Amino acid sequence: MSLSTDNMRVERASEAHRSGVTPTLDYASMPPLFVVADVVLILGLSILVDFLFSAQLSSGFEVTQPVGIGILAAVAFVLTTISRGLYKPWRMVRVVEEVRATMVNWTFAILVVATVIFCLKVAGSTSRVSTGAFAVLGFFALPAARWAMAVWLRRAIASGAVKGRATILVGDAGELAKVVPAHMLVRLGLNEVRRFSLSTPDGSAKELLSASDKDALKAALQFARQHRVEEIVLAMPWSDVDRLDAVRARLRSVPLPVKLLPDEIISELLDAPRVDFGSSIAIEVQRAPLSRFELAQKRLLDIAVASCAVLLLLPLFAIIATAIKLDSRGPVIFRQRRNGFGGREFTIYKFRSMTVMEDGTKVVQAQRNDKRVTRVGRFLRASSLDELPQVLNVLFGQMSIVGPRPHAIAHDDEYSKLISGYAFRHHVKPGITGWAQVQGFRGETAELEQMERRIEMDLWYINNWSVWIDIKIIMKTFLEVLRKEAY
Repeated sequence: MSLSTDNMRVERASEAHRSGVTPTLDYASMPPLFVVADVVLILGLSILVDFLFSAQLSSGFEVTQPVGIGILAAVAFVLTTISRGLYKPWRMVRVVEEVRATMVNWTFAILVVATVIFCLKVAGSTSRVSTGAFAVLGFFALPAARWAMAVWLRRAIASGAVKGRATILVGDAGELAKVVPAHMLVRLGLNEVRRFSLSTPDGSAKELLSASDKDALKAALQFARQHRVEEIVLAMPWSDVDRLDAVRARLRSVPLPVKLLPDEIISELLDAPRVDFGSSIAIEVQRAPLSRFELAQKRLLDIAVASCAVLLLLPLFAIIATAIKLDSRGPVIFRQRRNGFGGREFTIYKFRSMTVMEDGTKVVQAQRNDKRVTRVGRFLRASSLDELPQVLNVLFGQMSIVGPRPHAIAHDDEYSKLISGYAFRHHVKPGITGWAQVQGFRGETAELEQMERRIEMDLWYINNWSVWIDIKIIMKTFLEVLRKEAY
């Protein structure tokens, strides 16, 4: 949510309160409400589908089977959604993320239902038609319901109908200015009733807290005692530990929880995933290699896309190979050593587009109007058709459809000395296309700054990988190829 949007929502909420609209829903009641809504929808959908098919087939309607299947699917779906934290209100308002996650969770729920039916050996007495229809309709009904829930929740928050825990904010003016009330409600379930600003320390003061700071803290304590304040939130720099301790000592006189918001520097770190680290919690500032489950997801996508590409493009492969042979001397396929996952070497395949077959300690990048590029090669490079044989590298497991583009070994050696973090590109398999390529960094990188920007994009992809990002990149690749030519 943007700052301007949040401010508009806060203003509308304030107007609703002034006009006499009293919040009727508690923030803490949102997750259970969403759970109940999902269970009712799934169970109702199962019963409705079975009833309609029974009526259509003029067979007797027996409620036991659809109820059993509905309960099993609902339990699997709800438990998966809870485990991923997707019932939290601050996640619920993210419509696109919620819809995607709903489809994944529903797929898992249907697999659970199918597995249980198979293991209990009740497939013969289970209607395959109604169960299949129930599974298919769920892919439409659940995302639609999740979208409706997100829209409703956004409007309820904007109108002031959702009530959070009454909270006062205390902190430095600079940090308080970055705290948006709407974010407090949506992300933390807190309803800001008032804020108290402390002075900004200039380093010359003898005491940690100035007279104005003490007055502000006294006023905050008095306000907390006189009103039904449930929580105190601090917005202060984490680096000033002594001053922070002095503020905390003053606030101990009230029996209320006191929480410290992350400052500007810490907020950037907290964007990274939090992981268990022994008995403590750590911030994952560099992502570990993909887990076995994630690797399996990515491999399945690679095999599916590469297999379809080979089957559909075989006639085009033959046409391109013939054109290359008729245009210039040399092999149809260009081979070159590249570094892959973990820095391991492999041989990459491309349609030959140049008169040279460089693969040594010095490899010169193709440039605009490069005389080494053949007539057919110029078209292949502009349309990126020269990259198509790399689907074989994908099927062999050496590359992925999406990943950082592999560079010639000579370029790897050169850039690894010039660009920090370059070697981290080998944390995943190289790809035929990548995040950098769909962001416009495709083709020649004549300047070091261009390569640095491309590497930055590659590192972002590695640290934020998901199947949905891969699918998005695949779709955007087609548009990028049409929009911009390489050479």
